[in-house]
Amino acid sequence: MMSFKREITLLFFVLLAFAVATPKARAQARATGLSDSQEAGSFLVFPLFETGSVTTADQGVLPKTSFEISARCPTGSTCTDGDDVDIRLEWVCSAGVVCSERNFVLTTTVNGTIRFDPTSSVCQPGGCGGFVQLPQCPEGYLVAWVIDESGNPIKFDGLIGDAVIRESPTAVSAYDAIPVQAGAALANKALIPAPGGALEFDRFSYQAVTGKIIGSVHYDSSTATSTISTSLILLTLDTLSNRPNYPVFVDLNFYNEFEVPASESTTFFCFEETQNLNTAFGLNAATFGTKGLVESIKAVKTPFVGIADTAGPVTLLGLVITREIDPATGTLLRHYTLPFYNDSKPVDTDFVY
Repeated sequence: MMSFKREITLLFFVLLAFAVATPKARAQARATGLSDSQEAGSFLVFPLFETGSVTTADQGVLPKTSFEISARCPTGSTCTDGDDVDIRLEWVCSAGVVCSERNFVLTTTVNGTIRFDPTSSVCQPGGCGGFVQLPQCPEGYLVAWVIDESGNPIKFDGLIGDAVIRESPTAVSAYDAIPVQAGAALANKALIPAPGGALEFDRFSYQAVTGKIIGSVHYDSSTATSTISTSLILLTLDTLSNRPNYPVFVDLNFYNEFEVPASESTTFFCFEETQNLNTAFGLNAATFGTKGLVESIKAVKTPFVGIADTAGPVTLLGLVITREIDPATGTLLRHYTLPFYNDSKPVDTDFVY
């Protein structure tokens, strides 16, 4: 039997290993130029917005989507409460082969927060130093990045954000924005190169993001009391705003509880919410599985009808959204959103705004 002293010694070294591993893992991530989803960034990605409103019993009319962005002083920098932080935001959505966008600028301060939604040009209580340009599509994704007074992107790794999605009076969920840091070699508030209006996620201007999604999914099912419907929210930052784009082809592997695979694929321009898993891929609890895993094999842009774009591997981000529906009335009872994991392999890309 192991002595108490030896047990304490072993526990000490186990805890020490964990304490050393975390900083080492973060250092390795920085060395690869990969963004860190657990640190504030100079650029934020909100994978989903939905326009419209819902009427609740206790709070009246509320927007389907509400956003919050807060700014903190970047680690290692010196700031003063009240220092301005200017943020450019852009709604992005698919309009055929065109990645349609609308942009606007809002302002907050260090340790301040702005709250806004896609249904009103006026920010929610607290103000935001600007007006919200309303999106041109019913759904899509939102990006935000820090700029200087002249509108140039700058390094300010202090942004965090979240979104609340309401699709019915009883269905509400939330998700955190995906932060992307500026290049490690750049100083705080340094200009970030943006040649030709392109934000470069090349590990120098901005850190890179990944091209693989890995997630847990609840396969579609229907009982006498509840219908489950799951969709994938997919987007790429390899985007030419307000220009035709090559389509993104995504190969997917789904697995059930018994490791049985189902190879599927989907195609989209800029952004997609797939149909539910049963309609889109024929995957449901009756014939395939109740709960399982989805993993993308590759995501690539392929030339299409003479469009001027760049072919090859692309970034891939998104969410899983699962809805619980009353089968008798079709009423949406609840929904919840889950983030994707990734493989930590950076994919260099340009976002042309």
